[in-house]
Amino acid sequence: MIAALTGTPGTGKTSVCTAVMENQELCGLYHIIELNKLVFGEGLHTGKDNIRDSYAVDTGKLEKKVKQETSLVPGGVDIIMDGHLSHLLPADIVIVLRTEPGEIMTRLLKRNYSSGKIRENADAEALDVILVESVEVCDKVFEINTTGKSPQDVAGYVISIIESVKTGKNPEKFLPGKINWIEQAGL
Repeated sequence: MIAALTGTPGTGKTSVCTAVMENQELCGLYHIIELNKLVFGEGLHTGKDNIRDSYAVDTGKLEKKVKQETSLVPGGVDIIMDGHLSHLLPADIVIVLRTEPGEIMTRLLKRNYSSGKIRENADAEALDVILVESVEVCDKVFEINTTGKSPQDVAGYVISIIESVKTGKNPEKFLPGKINWIEQAGL
């Protein structure tokens, strides 16, 4: 199975994937594809957009590279794509990590994001941008509120979603539509 682990920057995607990789019980069961490493390591972008303080990713080239990477993964090993664009790539399921916009602002400030980029990402989270995009491209979408939760706890939720879907179940607790940040964002 291929799972896209996506979410606004600052929701914990990479921390959760690190928790999966560090869990000895999961060793050999999951393979993580870090999209940012592919984009920058393989030059899969068309340059920096200085106005938006971001890079324009060539999603066609990224998709080809991900297909190459997945073809190298042994059968029986599930794949988790880590990245805020992962929901735009072919996947069996999409798991959207969600975090209160105020917490996203705090986390991105610690990463030295520009104030404009922090506001853009907090607003995108409040408006469900990645969730909406995910629902438009995939039939099996789930969301997890990561606010106040450890990466290890969220990793456990991610694994439980993947394992449930593999047995033909849709974990009701994580179906989209239960998280609403509009009031917290002041929009």
